[in-house]
This record gives sequence, C-alpha cells and structure tokens, in this order.
Amino acid sequence: MELRHLRYFLAVAQTLNFTKAAERLHMAQPPLSRQIRELEEELGVELFDRRGKRVGLSSAGMVFADRAQRILASADAAVIDSQRAARGEIGRLAVGFFEHIAYTLLPALIREFQQRFPDVSIELRWFTAAEQVNALARGEVDVAFVRAVPPETNLASTMILREPFVIAIAKDNPLAARRTISIVDCANMRVINYRKDVAPDYHAMINQLCALGGFTPSPLFEMGQIYASLGLVSSGFGIALVPASVQRVHMDNVVYRPLRERHAVSEVLLAWTNPSPPAVLSAFVELAREIAARP
Repeated sequence: MELRHLRYFLAVAQTLNFTKAAERLHMAQPPLSRQIRELEEELGVELFDRRGKRVGLSSAGMVFADRAQRILASADAAVIDSQRAARGEIGRLAVGFFEHIAYTLLPALIREFQQRFPDVSIELRWFTAAEQVNALARGEVDVAFVRAVPPETNLASTMILREPFVIAIAKDNPLAARRTISIVDCANMRVINYRKDVAPDYHAMINQLCALGGFTPSPLFEMGQIYASLGLVSSGFGIALVPASVQRVHMDNVVYRPLRERHAVSEVLLAWTNPSPPAVLSAFVELAREIAARP
C-alpha cells in the first residue's frame, strides 16, 4: 500500500462516483477501479457497497476513510515541516552564554529571533566564559558565545563582536571629568580585575595593561562577574575595565570613559561543533552578526 492508494480511495469516498473520482485524479476510470479492487484485496475487506450504479462506503470503508485522511494529513504536514526545518523556521536550539552577553547582545538577539522564528524552541544555558567550550564539547549546547576557541578543539566559529575596553569609574572621581583615561592615570587606584578561573583572557589582558602603566593590580580585588565589579565602582571602591557594550548598563554613580590604550579589545565569537550546521543554527548566527553590527 502506498500513499497514492489512499488518495485514490479518498477521491472515490468523497465523490461516491468512480467516474467523477477519476476525473478529479486526472486518470481513466478503469485503472482507478482496478486500484481500488487491489486495495480491498490487500486489506481483505470491501471498502464500498456497490449496488448497481450506486456506490456507498461500507462500515469498513468509513473507518478506513477516517484513518486515511489522518495519514495523508500527517504526510503533508511532514513535508511542510521538513521544508520549514530546512529553512531554519522550526527546530530546537540550545544556546550557551556568559554574563556580560546576557545584558548586552543577548536580549535583542533572542527577542528578534523569536519574532522571526516563533516555532523554534530556544534553550538558554549560562556558563562562565571559561566553561563555554567545555559545554560545547559535552554536547550540552548547540552553539555558544565564547571569547576564544582553542585550536585543538576543531570548533567552527565566527566573530560576532570586537570592541574596545572602557573604564567604569565613579562619577565623583576626579578622573571622571576627563574625556579619555589612560591606564597610566590609574596607577594609584584600585583596579578591579577579573578572576583568572572565570575569565582568564580578561585577567591576563588587564594585567598586561597595568604593566604598561607601571603597576600591578592587586589580586585581592578580583571579581567573577562584571555586575559585581560595577557595584564596587558605584561605591567608589575602585575602577573597572569593561567591554564598551557594557555601557548599556546604567548603575548609580557609575560613568564610562574611553581607554586611551585602544589596543585593548574584547572579542566575542559564536562557536559550534557541527561542521555542517543545521539551518536553525545558521539563522541564529546570521542574526547575531546582524544585530552586533548595528550602532
């Protein structure tokens, strides 16, 4: 039995006339009658009551018509859904993210992605920046925001965001009156660094910057999250170097000033393990690029 047999049967069941059903199917009536007979022989039941020129559904035919309609509807839906999946319109996507992406790029990205692809199920999973690559390797996420891709992992990746660092400083700090601040100006201040186990790249970069300024940041003032650093800045405890996109975060008594040393940059990539990513993943990456490029 093939799907065409179900379509033949339903055409006759709906018209109760072999000639009209054949016309609807764009075929001759004798072959249609033969196909229906073969279907009945295969099933071992009579699907139609044939009384002279009148045709009616048998009790078995009524049951079979209901099931056949469901099967064909499911088959048609399978075709449509497979086509939509190929376009990235349906599916499931598990996304790994870390802290500062959560309140900079991610909100706009998720909001717009859900508007464009409402039938895609998004799962969001938080990990530290240092854990993103491991989460991909464990298969816990399909795609993840990362700040570096170790060459030995063989991950596919694309640059999403490359931005300079700025200095977060208390409004009442005398340095806040300047348009730009050099790291040299911060030698006598508490520089709040990032914990090495959470953000090893940021930790190393800030140590290198401070070395250029002729000093070393104290290991006593290291935070695991940018929000915690900004909280300390707000209290006047110290200053923090943060990616420029963090300026979207407004906190009492905190202002942001460009860092004169423009070589200090933060890079955010999207990475995934599948060398031939499904359409839904590709759509997510393309939209991330698009949103990150907006002013």
